[in-house]
Amino acid sequence: MKPFLKLSMLTFMVTQTGIAQKYNDALVSQNSEINFAKTQKRGIKKNNIVYYVENDLQTISAYKKSKLKWQTNVVSVCGKPKKGEPEIRYVGYNSNKLIIVMGKHHFAEIDINSGATTIVG
Repeated sequence: MKPFLKLSMLTFMVTQTGIAQKYNDALVSQNSEINFAKTQKRGIKKNNIVYYVENDLQTISAYKKSKLKWQTNVVSVCGKPKKGEPEIRYVGYNSNKLIIVMGKHHFAEIDINSGATTIVG
């Protein structure tokens, strides 16, 4: 069973790193937040790491020197919001986490070091 588990994890990690798209520098903000209702920006750059919302508007990737550090699909981890579309509307940067709003009032937090995603409410 252990070899199967190791193979499954390896397959998952390889496919996750293959999904990431190269981010567009023109769509990366130096500000600490992006609100999709007010801007066309799709990413935040802090401490030489770019936190970028992918084309599906559900996945956030962290890039360090253009190399994928981690990636998480917020909607898959937290579930579809009860109201609104299942897509990210807002990303805010805090010193150790990203604050995410999806749908109307569905909140999540992402650890900026590991990409661990938790639903807040």
